[in-house]
Amino acid sequence: MRRFVALALLLLAVPAARAADDSYPHGRLPEGVTPTHYRLELGIDPRAGGFAGAAEIEVLVAAPTRTIWLHGLGLEVREATVTSGARRLTARYEELDHVSGVARLSLPSPLPAGPATLHLRWRAPFQASPQGLYRTRAGGTWYAFSQLEAIDARRVFPGFDEPRFKTPFDVAILTVSGDLAISNMPERHATQLAAGRTRHEFLTTKPLPTYLLAFAVGPFDVSEMVPIPANEVRHDPLPLRLVATRGQAGRFAFALREAPELIARLERYFGTPFPYPKIDLIASPIHAGAMENAGAIIFGDALLLLGSAATPRQQSTFGVVAAHELAHQWFGDLVTPAWWDDIWLNESFAEWMGSKVADQWRPDLGIAQEQLQATLDAMVTDGLQAGRAVHQPLTDNLQIGAAFDGITYQKGAGVIGMVESYLGAERFRRGVQLHLGRHADGTATAADFFAALAEASGEPAIVDAFRSFIDQPGVPLVTVRAAGDGTLALEQLRFRPLGSGAPGPELWQIPFCVHAYGAGAPQQVCTLLATRTGTLRLPPGARAATVHPNADGAGYYRFALGGAPLRSLLAIGATLPPREALVLADGAGAAFDAGELSFAELYDVARVLARHPDRSAALNLGYRLEDVHDRLASAEAQPLIERALVRLYGERLGALGYDLSPGRYAAEPAEQQLLRRQLLGLVGLSGRDPAVHGALAGAAARAAADPASVEGLFRWRVWAAGAEEPGGALLGDLHRLATDSDDAQLRQDAGIALGFARSEEVERAELAIVVDPRLDMNIALTILFQQMAHPATRATAWGWIAAHRDLVFDRVPPMFQGALAGLGATFCSPAGRAAFEAELGARLLRASGGELALRRTLERIDNCAALKQATGDAVRATLAPLAAEAPGR
Repeated sequence: MRRFVALALLLLAVPAARAADDSYPHGRLPEGVTPTHYRLELGIDPRAGGFAGAAEIEVLVAAPTRTIWLHGLGLEVREATVTSGARRLTARYEELDHVSGVARLSLPSPLPAGPATLHLRWRAPFQASPQGLYRTRAGGTWYAFSQLEAIDARRVFPGFDEPRFKTPFDVAILTVSGDLAISNMPERHATQLAAGRTRHEFLTTKPLPTYLLAFAVGPFDVSEMVPIPANEVRHDPLPLRLVATRGQAGRFAFALREAPELIARLERYFGTPFPYPKIDLIASPIHAGAMENAGAIIFGDALLLLGSAATPRQQSTFGVVAAHELAHQWFGDLVTPAWWDDIWLNESFAEWMGSKVADQWRPDLGIAQEQLQATLDAMVTDGLQAGRAVHQPLTDNLQIGAAFDGITYQKGAGVIGMVESYLGAERFRRGVQLHLGRHADGTATAADFFAALAEASGEPAIVDAFRSFIDQPGVPLVTVRAAGDGTLALEQLRFRPLGSGAPGPELWQIPFCVHAYGAGAPQQVCTLLATRTGTLRLPPGARAATVHPNADGAGYYRFALGGAPLRSLLAIGATLPPREALVLADGAGAAFDAGELSFAELYDVARVLARHPDRSAALNLGYRLEDVHDRLASAEAQPLIERALVRLYGERLGALGYDLSPGRYAAEPAEQQLLRRQLLGLVGLSGRDPAVHGALAGAAARAAADPASVEGLFRWRVWAAGAEEPGGALLGDLHRLATDSDDAQLRQDAGIALGFARSEEVERAELAIVVDPRLDMNIALTILFQQMAHPATRATAWGWIAAHRDLVFDRVPPMFQGALAGLGATFCSPAGRAAFEAELGARLLRASGGELALRRTLERIDNCAALKQATGDAVRATLAPLAAEAPGR
């Protein structure tokens, strides 16, 4: 599952407060009753307020019992009986935990050991947001979709809602005739019933956990292409369909064309055919991200409905997300974690695998560097004292959401990439294939995966190295010094930002690799740094070389390299391989955060790397300067940073050109198009260059009246520049587009731009839009976070949030409310800290995910305040003398 909430903010879920109650299980269900097969029937009419269901669940009872524990949340169970042989017992169904949905069947006499069948009938409401079985309206028509991960299958049917219980399902869906019904398997047949109803029956599934079931009902547009041809791995054609709300079929072209290539690449990697007999890619108007339901993946429609002329940004996002969800069909669906404490491996692997395959599919899109940047961003969170390990015990249902954050996805992906780099791609791949072969259609643990890697690679030591990164929080910092005679002296400590009280005794077993640059090709030298200090001896021909302490940027660590070695590395910084230049940029930003690098030195590194040909490497420190502008810099220094951004990047943008006409640059390499797009933001919006900002703002009204009149790759930046202009003339048009357009990308672009209004009167009108129920939750949160990010709008936005706190929280489903703590992360003073804690602190503590999210935000504010005090007037002192320089110097 890939989720996007408010500018891809991390979901920081931890247990909500819960009164002590030992009358029901809070975590795993007790042993003793195991499901073996479900027969599930759902009556789904999206036009109605709710749905009905009936289930027969075959179970195996280990010992006589009068109590069966299971899951159900918000279900009105109208019938509950249990049969065993010829006996039929009437059971009493009780939902005991109304937060996480633990229920009990009580029997009047003991149920004997052996096979039995539970018979249940119920009704339940549709959800309004993507959880359980939810409904949404598009084009005046209602549709229903499911989102069952993590523990929301229990909102749809009573059952054993844990990943360890993998069983076959027989699914039938009753619909209004004319509605299409979709589930995990191909439809076996449809039967017309009385009163204009149809019963759709599907083939029996392979063993699945409850969270991987999928349902979609409505008058969909469907495009069914010729089945994907057989290949060297799969000997039968594979049916593929794209499904979306009515009127969207014209936007299927890109996804239909490219999905087969992603599937084929994954089949070759795993060495086994696609695990299920068909694949449906389903677009939902309000789904957040995408969900890997076996054979029926549901996406937010902006990810799928790209038309035939998708921009490079849309192509990249589709490739990464689609490959992530398709990789899950093997790693997560075919082999499923035995319990939620190992969901980290499921998501980390899919994140890493999806980016790897998408980069192979389209190496021109810079996907490998973007994935590395996401891992580097996770290091910011991982560097906090208020952290968590990737792998952690989960003993309460309310803890399960904690497994779905950037530490799981991005740190985990970075660690997997490091291990693959150390073992070599082929040995790592053999371990993956061994793991999947051993546990196909079953469940497995991370320990099982480690064992397969160790066996296939012949390197059992890699298991302890892997565990040292996933079983403790924090980012290693490796200090590298020349020790003479071609030897590098190494020392590892925990990285800490300035002001942090993060503990420091941790040790990692670090697969540490350097590249030595001299004459000829760079030489890679590696060691496993398992102690506090160590050495690495360079080969004789590399002893005078320039050393990069993180070869290919593959290591999940930061490095400190001072003096002459650092100057030597900076001298070749603009010509380093992209990933190595990117980790150099990140390391400079991290050293600044730790108080080890001055602002003047940070700016010097930015000037060097701004010339790098790779987009991610060149712009990394531009975004770091943008953050300094928004949080650290005084009001007097902010215009100096704006001019500095223009000096760093304006000449490069000018050389590229920025004609806003649609299709003007379509023939260019994708990476160049994406570079121009980001430069327009840094120079025109963040740097407020008059010419660039004027060109963007001048096209805004035209683009609002006719979105096709400007290049789609630039559109939200055009509208944002217009929204920054006084008067708020665009506000009504952008609001209308964000709520009413049938084009998901237009809704998203308009929502982002709405966050850029600047005058106080316009800001307040714009913030009121946030509670418009027609506005998608993700767009609403995007507006709030953007308003809080900019120093010119922060005070007004904060006042509005404080006055409408409960409305804001009610706008967000309970699982995601912890993310609202991020609204305070832009404060950088004791006063801001106090205001944030006073207004949102208590409310966050009552929210699922709130406690850890609150602690992290408070720590970020403290660290920022400490850095601000240490930096003092350095921003102005560094940049004021440069203000008269010509751009690009």
